[in-house]
Amino acid sequence: MRHLRVGMLMLMGTLLVLAVPVAACGGLFCQNIPVDQQAERIIFTVNDDSTITAYVQINYTGEAPDFSWVVPVPSVPAVDVAEIATFDELSLLTSPVFIPPLMPDCAMIPMPMAASAEDGAVGGSVEVLASGTAGPYAYDVITSPDPTELVIWLRTNDYRITEQMEPLIKLYTDEGMVFLAMKLQPEQGVQDIQPITMTYEGTEPMIPLRLTAVAANPNMSIITWIFGDTQALPTNYAHPVIENDDLRYNFGSSDGTNYLQLVDQTVDLYQGRAFITEYAAPTSALVNATSDPLVQKLFTDYGYVTRVFGRISPEEMLSDPEFKMSDDAPDVSNIRDLSGMDTKTFWSCEGTNQDIVVEYDPNVVPPGFR
Repeated sequence: MRHLRVGMLMLMGTLLVLAVPVAACGGLFCQNIPVDQQAERIIFTVNDDSTITAYVQINYTGEAPDFSWVVPVPSVPAVDVAEIATFDELSLLTSPVFIPPLMPDCAMIPMPMAASAEDGAVGGSVEVLASGTAGPYAYDVITSPDPTELVIWLRTNDYRITEQMEPLIKLYTDEGMVFLAMKLQPEQGVQDIQPITMTYEGTEPMIPLRLTAVAANPNMSIITWIFGDTQALPTNYAHPVIENDDLRYNFGSSDGTNYLQLVDQTVDLYQGRAFITEYAAPTSALVNATSDPLVQKLFTDYGYVTRVFGRISPEEMLSDPEFKMSDDAPDVSNIRDLSGMDTKTFWSCEGTNQDIVVEYDPNVVPPGFR
């Protein structure tokens, strides 16, 4: 009977799978509302020629003529498209995997319930630095020292910028950023939307969360992969660790543990400004584990990959997360082997069920964090 219970658990799924809802728009802002943003998946590569390449998943529901996508970048980017399968493949290969201890007789597992179905210069001081097409998109790269002129240009060109967005645009124009504005080409439909690829000057990846706040939902998940020569660490966000000893069985979760609850409790200690490293290792460990062409190329061209996970709400998006490469950070496995843990403690039975209290540790706060 004990072996049967363990088999049931494995069938229920030990991978942490974070579903990315379709009612979203890449984490920045869209033309028609803005659309709620519940999760972001981003891939960065730190290139040898002092450039960054960002692959950003775009999720959108609505009519094709209403679609638009605007993102601040430090320089005029080279623009291309990618496939959603690349993000799914990386998620599969690097998601946390939990190996539980044997289930004691005192543990009771309810039968799983069915998943819920609900579950050049153009006008004023604005300069068009580049224009072109990529996959289903037409795009312009624009800049202006005057945020009011930039907002007028966007609205004149059918980007509906709300009053809430205007001060956020000013934040980036004050920092000298340029804006990539994209639309679907007239003959393209919503079904043609693909992830965006941008390559621009830079050496340290940055996520423009301040702009994301206008369309984000509470506790928005951010999954980010960073490819380079070494491990990537956040520089202006905290970097805490979820300890195996704090993990407990939770049938109601996607992975059978309280892992996501612990992540929420931990990042809340830092007002959402924290990232958990879920995987960090040389790419050689996975290079033969994929059939996706882009993932295979990333594993071949870059020596190391880091996966970080964060959860943050709109009111906490007060600064943009930045990352740097570290030569001395230890590897992090996505395999969490709990098999040696006390069975009754993990399964929370015979009086062992207790709440886990996550304590603030000032040692995990990076320099400059406030």
